Amino acid sequence: MLQLWAAVLRQPFATALAVTNLFTRLSAGAVALALVLLLQHERGSFGAAGFVAGVFAVGTAAAAPIVGRLVDRTGQTPVLLVTAALHGGSLLGVAARPSAPLWVLAALAGVAGAARPPVAACMRGIWIAMLGEGAQLRASYRLESALLEVGFIAGPVVAGAVVAVGRPALGLVLTAGLAVVATAAFALLPPAPAWRPAPRAARAGVLGPLRAPAVLSLVGSRAALGVAIGAVQVAAAAFATAGGRAGFAGVLLGGFAAGSLLGSLGPHVTPARFTLLSAAMALVLAPLLLPAGLWWLAGLFVLAGAPLAPLNALAYELTDLAAPPGTGTEARMWTSTATAAGAALGSALAGAAVDGAAPRAAVAVALAGAVAAAAVTLLTHRTVTAPGEPRRPASGGGGGLGQRQQDEEAGVAGA
Repeated sequence: MLQLWAAVLRQPFATALAVTNLFTRLSAGAVALALVLLLQHERGSFGAAGFVAGVFAVGTAAAAPIVGRLVDRTGQTPVLLVTAALHGGSLLGVAARPSAPLWVLAALAGVAGAARPPVAACMRGIWIAMLGEGAQLRASYRLESALLEVGFIAGPVVAGAVVAVGRPALGLVLTAGLAVVATAAFALLPPAPAWRPAPRAARAGVLGPLRAPAVLSLVGSRAALGVAIGAVQVAAAAFATAGGRAGFAGVLLGGFAAGSLLGSLGPHVTPARFTLLSAAMALVLAPLLLPAGLWWLAGLFVLAGAPLAPLNALAYELTDLAAPPGTGTEARMWTSTATAAGAALGSALAGAAVDGAAPRAAVAVALAGAVAAAAVTLLTHRTVTAPGEPRRPASGGGGGLGQRQQDEEAGVAGA
């Protein structure tokens, strides 16, 4: 896998694109914690801080498919630059006036979430245009999943460290600045302006990619998997608190992300293994129900994360294959939104379960989400994988950056 990643990164501008993409992932991983730390410090209320962070998440979930459709209609660079300005400006507004009325902060956070730059979805569109079909494109999906885990691990650490050594507002200011600068740099690299949307399928209609049964299946399975991910985050905090070491939650979650990162280094598996990997996710969560000390739990969290990156990579690949022509970016935003919404639901359900029982109740919620995700993939696997049917990813061309993708409606699974 490392050799394939090296081959991918040798493409023109590929390393610069990956680096700027990584910096936007770091910002995305840090922003929620930066918001909470600043507002709790200034207002003395975790409730207020959590409310504003929640509005940010809702804004992201609600607007992401709309932003994706704009990219598919107008191209990447204009949307990236506008969203970066709105996202960064709104976060800086919160940092400048954290004592403002709560509704003002919530409004700013909602705009910041809604305008979250869709760099990751755009990056995958560029990979398709740049790499064509084959092993390198599949390796790029693993690379994207690995970057996600690096951002998840390092983003909160960076935010916490900055707040610890400086003023609480500094974490949010740096998070906003990083998002703006990295997104602008990505948007102005030649592959982004050169990317062109594929002609939109005539039958896409108002629903766009949601008209494809395969995309609907992926949205359902990603939402269920999101429940598992959100519940795992609560489980980590609950285990650490019950063990008398609340700070150990970071070690547990870091282990989960590290396991996923290690999983991204394994060999590529075909889309036909999507159901198998979904079932594996449920299996590796089950040992967290066993009684164990915190350090043993850390090892079990590493094991629990191992299937996540390859599962994410296959979901990326299948989403791009299932989306009708001209709707690739929007389809990616739908699946990412489903995952985020599922994670929010999983966190809420797990929190309520832990309040009424024990930390392992959160694991039960996570396991239920993973089992539901596996059930969805099992029941719809023929729709999603369409074995034996040649297909091309539904995305735009590269304007000379690689072979232009000629998407054909007849070859799109589930369209």
